[in-house]
Amino acid sequence: MDALEWLLFLCIYSKVTQIAELSWTADVPNEVKGLLGSCVVIPCSYNYPDPQGKAKSFTGIWMTTEGDRVIYHPTQSKIVKQYQSRTKLLEDASSKNCSLMIEKLQQNDRGPFYFRIEIEGYDRASYRKNKVSISVMGEPNPTDFSVQEEVKEGQTVSASCSVSHSCPTYPPDFHWSHPGVQHFQAQKLQNGQWNSTSTLTFRSNRTDHNKSLQCRVTYHEGKHQETSKTIQVKYAPVNVKVEYQSDMNEGETAHLKCSSDANPVSSYEWHSEAGALLNKGQTYTMSNVSRHSEAVYCTAVNEEGRVRSSTVKLNVLYAPDIKSSSKCFSERGKVMCECIVESRPPSMLHFVLGDRVVQNSKVQTVGSVTTGTLQTDFGSFKFVHCLANNTLGNANLTLSLPLVDNMQNIFIASGAGVIFLIVLIATGVGVVKKCRGRSGETPTSDLGIMKAERSVELHHYAPTKRKEDRKDMSCSDIYANDHVYGNVGISNDFINNSFIMCMHKQSE
Repeated sequence: MDALEWLLFLCIYSKVTQIAELSWTADVPNEVKGLLGSCVVIPCSYNYPDPQGKAKSFTGIWMTTEGDRVIYHPTQSKIVKQYQSRTKLLEDASSKNCSLMIEKLQQNDRGPFYFRIEIEGYDRASYRKNKVSISVMGEPNPTDFSVQEEVKEGQTVSASCSVSHSCPTYPPDFHWSHPGVQHFQAQKLQNGQWNSTSTLTFRSNRTDHNKSLQCRVTYHEGKHQETSKTIQVKYAPVNVKVEYQSDMNEGETAHLKCSSDANPVSSYEWHSEAGALLNKGQTYTMSNVSRHSEAVYCTAVNEEGRVRSSTVKLNVLYAPDIKSSSKCFSERGKVMCECIVESRPPSMLHFVLGDRVVQNSKVQTVGSVTTGTLQTDFGSFKFVHCLANNTLGNANLTLSLPLVDNMQNIFIASGAGVIFLIVLIATGVGVVKKCRGRSGETPTSDLGIMKAERSVELHHYAPTKRKEDRKDMSCSDIYANDHVYGNVGISNDFINNSFIMCMHKQSE
């Protein structure tokens, strides 16, 4: 296009614009859609020739094409009863905006309608050719709902809910079933239609899995519409646990099952407490369980991760087992017996001495081990019995009382006898010395010689020794070196008999 053509186009466009501005025109759609019971806005704009300052006031009026019934007028009394208090202009008529809102839309509010303007002091015009009808809908337009339906845990979810409507003055209200950040947006469409969109964003969680995300749209005056979609959230296993019968009798078979909450569904592995792989699968069988059966745990695995359960150990029940470490022993001169029993459930423990149950024993239980201690007067008994029983059985063990304590009693008795003998000897020596002092027979020097000779004789003692060789021996000399008897193994009876014979000889 050359310069001349361009200039010609501008001139023509300017002339057309001027004519439009100077003419009585109106712009309204042929039809608008409205929701029954809600509100509808008929978009409208109009134009008129320049009044050259003559216009004093503007009165906008809406009327039906049939019968010219007034459905809107600034003066309510001029409006037909059917439309009173239900219609109004959105802006002042002087602004050239003639948009009309009708509330509580009824089935017979179909029209057609047209707009009329009255300019006081200038002119008036009816735009009959620019008529509009209303299509009354019993139900709202379908909701456009979009969301990413499969996400991973922790991923941001964005959902949008959109509806078209014809009441921009009172746009629909959106309510989401899930908390999050909401954003509202309105967009003008053609033929008096508007689009309202609500966007919801939130961070996904495993609790959202298989849950319905719902969008509820409520229109002006109460009509509502709901739509929803189900969210699929992928997440690593959680709540991994072992299901099993806790109490098992020794020798029975245990059946363990692993469960978890996961998406996708988990596969399972079984491990010993040390980490060794025992089995793959949701169940694990332990045959012939015993008190020594090791603890186990299961691991749930899917594409999002692997998570293990807590370690579980069967509560294996078994009859009493009296440990070989049970014994009786001497401590600080006293005899004490200790009986150690392992069982589950814990055992009742008793000590039996002879034909009676000893009542003063002490019993303590720690876990599966029960320990009984007994300290009492065992008398002449050589054994004590330990008895244990629980709901699964009983056991008994005979404990030997220590011999060392009997020997100790003998030594104590012997010691007491020796002390008594020493006292007796001391008394006898005093009596002999008194007798010798009166008779004045043996000199002190001779007595020393006799002691030396007696010492030699005792070291070489023989049963065939002649009686006359010791007939003049002093009775006190028998005990003068009593340690010699100990060296040669002479018994106390022999010493006592010798002393008695000696005393009898002196008396003759």
